[in-house]
Amino acid sequence: MNKPWIESYDPWFKPSLNYPEATLYEMVADTARLFPAYTALEFLGTKISYLELVKMIDQAAAALEAMGFTKNDSATICLPNTPHAVIYFYAVNRLGGICNMVHPLSPPEEIAQYLQVADSKWLIILDAMLNKQLDMLAQKPQVLTIVCSIGDYLKPLTKIGFYLTKGRKIAPVPQRKGIIRWSEFMSSAPDNYSSNTYSRVRSPHECAVYLHSGGTTGEPKTIMLSSDNFNILAYQGPQIVGFDMDEEFDPKGLSMVAILPLFHGFGLCMGLHTMLANGMCSILVPQFAPDVLAQVIIKNKPSFIAAVPTLFEGILKNPGLAKADLSCLRAVFCGGDSLPAELKERFDKFLQERGASITLREGYGLTETVTVCAVNPQEKSRAGTVGLPLADVLMKVVEIGTEKEVASGTEGEFCVHAPTIMLGYLNDEEATSQAVRKHSDGLSWVHTGDFGSMDEDGYFHFKQRLKRILKVSGVPVFPSQIEDVISTVAGVRMVCAIGIPHPYKMQVVKLFVVPEDKSEDMDKLRSRIMKNAQEHLLKYAQPKEIEFCDDLPRTKVGKIDYVELERRELAKTAAAL
Repeated sequence: MNKPWIESYDPWFKPSLNYPEATLYEMVADTARLFPAYTALEFLGTKISYLELVKMIDQAAAALEAMGFTKNDSATICLPNTPHAVIYFYAVNRLGGICNMVHPLSPPEEIAQYLQVADSKWLIILDAMLNKQLDMLAQKPQVLTIVCSIGDYLKPLTKIGFYLTKGRKIAPVPQRKGIIRWSEFMSSAPDNYSSNTYSRVRSPHECAVYLHSGGTTGEPKTIMLSSDNFNILAYQGPQIVGFDMDEEFDPKGLSMVAILPLFHGFGLCMGLHTMLANGMCSILVPQFAPDVLAQVIIKNKPSFIAAVPTLFEGILKNPGLAKADLSCLRAVFCGGDSLPAELKERFDKFLQERGASITLREGYGLTETVTVCAVNPQEKSRAGTVGLPLADVLMKVVEIGTEKEVASGTEGEFCVHAPTIMLGYLNDEEATSQAVRKHSDGLSWVHTGDFGSMDEDGYFHFKQRLKRILKVSGVPVFPSQIEDVISTVAGVRMVCAIGIPHPYKMQVVKLFVVPEDKSEDMDKLRSRIMKNAQEHLLKYAQPKEIEFCDDLPRTKVGKIDYVELERRELAKTAAAL
C-alpha cells in the first residue's frame, strides 16, 4: 500500500492539552496494568477481565504475525459487536496494521469493494454471514478469511441455548484453502508468544483505522484516522460523561452499552475504546435493536448509554422497562440524527419516573473528527441544541461556500478545528482539500456540510445536512424542522419529510408517517397533521402529500433513511412517465 504522503503528514492541529502519546493497543495494555482484574468486556453473560483481554490480543497478534501479517497491512473487520472484533482490532494495531471497519450485513459486491479500496488481504467475518460471501471470496484467493461464531465466547449453557435456537441453522464453514475458524486461528499462535517483547512499529500519528462514510458532501469516502485521533477523545471521555478528573478516579463498576456498531465512529471510539482506555466495561451488544437494548439495561444496569433517536423511541415502547429501576444511569447520549424535542421530553420524563437523576443529552459529531465534537453538559443542558464544543475543540458557523464567520444566531455551515481531525480521505487528496481547508486564521477547519447556528452563549443549534435542505419555490425548507412539528401530533409515532418534484415549485414536501395505532382512522390523523402543519409551519414547508406506512427504512446505524425514501419516490415518478 503505497501512500507516501501519509507518512510525512503534517498534523492539522497542534493540541494544547497533554494527550497520551500512545497507540490504541498501548492505551489498553496500560489500562490492563492498572486494573488487571476489572471487567473489560461483557458479552451475553460472559465477562472478560483486562488481564485476560490483553492476553487474547497478544495471542491473536502472534497468530497473525506467524501467518505473515506485517506493518501497513489492512485487515477488514466485518463483525457485529463481539469479543472477536475487539481482540482482532487491537491485535492488528499492535502489529502496525490498519483496521478496515465494515458493516457485517454488507452484500458481497460491497465487501469486495471495501477489500479493494483498502487493499486488504485479511478478512474476519461471522459464520452466519459467510455463506452469502463464498462466491465473492472464491474470486479473491489472496484473501485469508477468519470465521467466528457467536458461540465462541458464550458460557456452556448459553452456548447450548444459542445452538438450539439459532446456531444449528447456520451453514457449516467449508473446508477450503483461505478459510480458517477462529479457534484454529488463535491456536496457531506460537507456544512462546507470551514471551514476545512488545515494540512499537507504527507511530500513533499514522493511519490506524479506515471508517467508511458519506463524507461531508454525501459521496462515499474512506476516512483515515490515527490512534492519536481515538486516544484524544478517549482522554476527554470521563469529562464528557461528567467526571471531575482532578479527583481520584476509580472506574470500577462503570460500564457502557456498546450497541452502536463498531464500524461506526461513535460505537468504535466511545462505546469501546474510551471505555477500555479508562478502565471501564464495554457491554458488547451484537444485535442493533431496541428490545435487545432494553434487556441489557434491565440485566446489566449500565452507567452510560449512547444511541440514536430510533433506539430511544423503541425503549419507550418496551413493556419490560415499564417498572425498571434506572437509577444506575449516570449519562445518556443521543447523536447520529436530529433528536425531536417531543422525543427528548418524553424520554426525560421516562428516566425521571424510573429513578434516574439525569436527562437525555444531545451531541454532535462527524466521522471526519472520529465522532463527537460537541455535547450538552449535564448541569447546563440546553434543549434544542447539540451543546458546547469539547475541550480543545473549536467550532464556528460560516457563510456557505466561504470561510466568513457569521454573527451569533445567523445560520450557515458548521466548521470544526480539533485534534481529532482525520488524516484525510483515502486516495482522494482533492476531496480532502475540499473538506479540510486552511483559513486566514492559519488554522485548518473541517467544512462539515452541516447547517445550523450558534447562539450568544456558544451553544450550537444543528438543523440538518446541507444536502438535505429543500427548495420550495426557491424558499429554503428544513425537513428536520417539519419532522419536529409533526412528531408532536397525537397518533404519530415516526415521521420523515422529503422533497418530491413539482412542475413549477421545483419541490414540495411529502411526509412518510408511521402511526401509533394502525387501526386508527387515517383520514382523521391526516387532518390533525395538516392542521398542525398549517398552524406551525410556513406554507412552503406544509406537506402536499402524506403516506402512511408500517415502518421506515433505516441506515446501517439505525437512522431513518430519507435517501432510500427519495430513491423510491424518484423510481415511482420515472415509472409513471
